Amino acid sequence: MKIAKTAAIAILLLFFAILFAGGGHGTYIPAQIIYPYSMILAKLQSEIDFFAFFLALIEIPVYGYFVFNKPNWKLYILGIHMIAVLVSFFLKSEVFN
Repeated sequence: MKIAKTAAIAILLLFFAILFAGGGHGTYIPAQIIYPYSMILAKLQSEIDFFAFFLALIEIPVYGYFVFNKPNWKLYILGIHMIAVLVSFFLKSEVFN
């Protein structure tokens, strides 16, 4: 049941990130913060493909799984996520600013 809740949260956050992206005319900052792995892939490929979208869908539920089943890993997960966010911000792309 906890995974279902995190999946629902992931879908809402994905909607939020897409809304702010505005079809390419908005900002990708929320997507870079919430889904850094997908944005790293998107910047490297200059497009958001199916795998990056799929990764965005499963990222938050995977985090939820580890937080609920391995509570001692919370800081590791947060640290890894923050490093990915920094990489996402510092990685330059012509398409995604």
